Amino acid sequence: MMALALPAQTAVTLMVIPVLSANLLQASQAPDMRRIFSRVWPIAIAMILGTCIGTTILSTVDERTLLLTLGLFIIAIAALQAGNQNLQFNRQQAVPIGIVVGLLSGIFGGISSMFGPLLIIYLVALNELNKDEFISAISFLYLCALVPWTVLLIWLGLLDSPMLVASTAATLPVMAVVAVGTRVRQKVSERTFRQLILTVLLASGLSMMWQALQEATA
Repeated sequence: MMALALPAQTAVTLMVIPVLSANLLQASQAPDMRRIFSRVWPIAIAMILGTCIGTTILSTVDERTLLLTLGLFIIAIAALQAGNQNLQFNRQQAVPIGIVVGLLSGIFGGISSMFGPLLIIYLVALNELNKDEFISAISFLYLCALVPWTVLLIWLGLLDSPMLVASTAATLPVMAVVAVGTRVRQKVSERTFRQLILTVLLASGLSMMWQALQEATA
């Protein structure tokens, strides 16, 4: 959403400290991180590789086609998950599909800071995680991508001192809303939680398409 009002690089870089802080908090609250790690470590490795690729090309990539294509894909999957034809993976499919998802999530996240949409699709399709395990898994995967992402942004000169100050200041409202979201998650049912996740997924897809169309008319 910020990319609608700010240059893409600025919007991406502003998210570094808020996203890092929010996911550190949520990962620290994980009920059984060792179990989560044993399930998602191949995805984490793929995400680290993908993040390095995506961040390296951040300064030159044309985001419009990527945003439009992925936005349409995410909306279609969200609609599929919300209907009767739910996307699901069996245990044999989970690892290879997860590696592909991790690589693509890292590439797209490195370019746009949006690591989450494809991960949400994958973790929902697993259909084996309760709401707390879901948050723990996605927070851990985010952290695996955020560390190389932050280092590369500094190395590329995108996260300089003024931007670091602005990103740190942006952490305050983000953390306040994370606290609200955590309370909501604790109160809602598993079914309602999945519906909320799909709503967020749909909103992400629409946001990507809107951003792509705005760039096309700029």
